[in-house]
Amino acid sequence: MEKIQVEYKVTVSDFRKASYYGLFLRHRRPLQIMFVVLIGAVLYGTGSYLGLGTANPLVFFLAAAYLCWGLLLFAGTERSIRQYMRTPGNFLGCTYTAVLESHRVQFEIPERSIKASQQIGNLACVFELNQIFMIYVSAQDLYILPCRTLTKEQRAELRQTFRQRLGNRFATRFR
Repeated sequence: MEKIQVEYKVTVSDFRKASYYGLFLRHRRPLQIMFVVLIGAVLYGTGSYLGLGTANPLVFFLAAAYLCWGLLLFAGTERSIRQYMRTPGNFLGCTYTAVLESHRVQFEIPERSIKASQQIGNLACVFELNQIFMIYVSAQDLYILPCRTLTKEQRAELRQTFRQRLGNRFATRFR
């Protein structure tokens, strides 16, 4: 892979995508169950309305409980995003410089005097979404790399490098 050097700013939209993806990773199974219960309740209610059986209110209470839980979960995530935006010294809008090579990644935020460098094989994990790469230098340190800063060829090279060097610690949702 050729050396890739890009300069960019992380937007609120990029941060929101990363936050919601993290939410879905942390609560994957309960959210899947919630969607199945909600779809089942809609189908059950439709069938009951059409006279295919009598309606059991317990099904609707269960669906309502899951719906409330899901709304609270999403509202909590949105509240966290807004709190971060109001935090003095947040990293949104700062200029990032990323240098990506076949063996290491380096991120620099000159405005905050931050410089992080890591061997690719030592990264905690990397997720590729449709519009961003989420590069975890450690379990606590996340760097968002927007795909808009990369050409298609650079993105494909980067994906291949992460796939080879990280194995199952790299996941892609790119379509």
